[in-house]
Amino acid sequence: MKIEIVRNKDASLLARLNHDVQEIHHDIEPSIFKPFDQENVEAFFQKILVNSSVEAYIAMVDEIPAGYMLLVENTTTENPFKYSSTILHIDQICVESEFKGKGVGKALVDYAKRYAMEKQIKRIEMNYWTQNHNSGEFFRSQGFKNFNERLFINIGGTHEG
Repeated sequence: MKIEIVRNKDASLLARLNHDVQEIHHDIEPSIFKPFDQENVEAFFQKILVNSSVEAYIAMVDEIPAGYMLLVENTTTENPFKYSSTILHIDQICVESEFKGKGVGKALVDYAKRYAMEKQIKRIEMNYWTQNHNSGEFFRSQGFKNFNERLFINIGGTHEG
């Protein structure tokens, strides 16, 4: 099995590959995440991919699209509290269900690490929903560590999360 990571700006393909992860998010937090909508997700990708700080990559397995990731370079300027920095954010990553457990996610993360090294970016960040245990386990197995926690409380809402 040959896995190749290629840069891609095909909004329709990216939207199709987004289906599974969007449905997982919708199942976890239906009051926040909408059900998958090909047309709207495609329009999102068309709009965001014109930004020079955003790159999309497809994992091809034997020439079949098996997953994707969306990388965003975020640069902050120095201020009284923090030094200036550039981080590479894995904004989205998804592997098609039939390719899970076959090294596709690892190949995408490895590519993000090489990308960061080539651009001399010293930090990669990502986030996932804590209810998505498989994602947490996967990213920790790739060397990611917790550095921050976000908490919430719903006031007057019906969804407890």
